[in-house]
Amino acid sequence: PAFHAVRDKFYGKLKETKLSQAAVEVLAVVAYNEPLTVQQVNELRGTASGPVLSQLVRRQLLRLDRGTDKTQPPQYSTTKRFLELFGLESLGDLPRSQDVDQW
Repeated sequence: PAFHAVRDKFYGKLKETKLSQAAVEVLAVVAYNEPLTVQQVNELRGTASGPVLSQLVRRQLLRLDRGTDKTQPPQYSTTKRFLELFGLESLGDLPRSQDVDQW
């Protein structure tokens, strides 16, 4: 607390942001099925998800993994920051239901 003013001057004030419904859907799809390509996310959601995936990568909630084989499409996975923000030790802590298992 004693250094919040210095931190705010250096980094700028911390700003809380809310995730859109689309962002929450994409996070859930990736978290329960990772790793996924953009095409797989699109198929599971039934709509284009590229811009939302990019936003979640910028927010460091997802990471984009590009394999060494250039013929393989990049895949999205959750990050350690995702786990921390949602209070999870691992993806195994995610709730399960019949609906989720059918994805």
